[in-house]
Order: sequence, then C-alpha cells, then structure tokens
Amino acid sequence: MIMDETKINLDVETQTFRFTPSEPINHEEAVSLGNGIKSGEFVVIIHENPHATLVVEPEGSVLVHGISRTEVARLAVQELLLTLGMSDEWLLVESGEMIIRFSLGRAVLMQLAADRFSEINLDSRIGALRINAERHKCSILLFNNGHGIVMKQTSKRIAEMAIRHWSSQLNDEGALA
Repeated sequence: MIMDETKINLDVETQTFRFTPSEPINHEEAVSLGNGIKSGEFVVIIHENPHATLVVEPEGSVLVHGISRTEVARLAVQELLLTLGMSDEWLLVESGEMIIRFSLGRAVLMQLAADRFSEINLDSRIGALRINAERHKCSILLFNNGHGIVMKQTSKRIAEMAIRHWSSQLNDEGALA
C-alpha cells in the first residue's frame, strides 16, 4: 500500500464487543443448550460460523472476541439468545478495543526514530518501535518494513489519525526511507 495524503488503508483485525441482553443469560442453560464450557465464573462458547469466542460473564452479559464488525458480532449473540429461547429485544452493545493492521509503504529508520522522539522506544525483543500515541489514546507497534499495528483504540478514525500524525512526524525527521 502506498501512503497518500487522502486515505490510509487499514484493516481492523479484531475488536471486542460486550452485549447485554434485557435479561441475564443463565449459565447452566448456556452450557447445556449453547454448548458452552464452564470456566470459573464464566461460560465459554466457541462460535463456528463466523468463527468467534463468546464469553458469558458472571452478570449474564456476553463478550465477543475474534470479530471485527459490530453487525456480525450482534448476529452471533442473537443466534445464542434464540438458541437459549431468549429475546434479542433491547440488546445493548458496547465496543471495546481494536487491533488494527496498517502499512506506511516505506521503510522506517528505527534507531533514528527512537533517538528523535521521547514517545518512541525501540523494542529489540520484537524488532519494532513502540510509539506511545498518548494524544490519540493508543499504542502503535511499527516495524522497519513500514508495517504496523495500532492497539488500545476503540475508533478506526482516531487510529487513522494517529497513523497519519506519526507518519508525518517520522517523515519530517527523515526517519522514513
């Protein structure tokens, strides 16, 4: 992908969602009818199509892992509720953190970038820059080939803003080849 001034292409790899039904999910029914597995205070259900992990919390709400789109996660939870004979009316959703993959299309001069910015640390264990993008409330891992991951952000737009900001900063310092 080539970086241009108008659009950065990025892919949301995964996002966490919490769904709260109008009445709490019964754990015993989630195990017997929903093919769940009891794990401490939680019930874990592996959803096959689409592939996702549903975790019924102690209060009866459901965390969905492994899906990047709200509508698809909602369908998986609605299917569970219908299997349990429950209503999907008044189903509330909260969006959690995303993991977003991107590419700058340019190589990164790692040591130069780490030397020029206090918000950037070179993590030699994984061969990447760790950028504390506090302004955009996220963290960025950036590899020397220009590929990266945005973490701890709930908004795709804000993640894109963070990528634009740091790409510009690195470019201005001559840290992009």
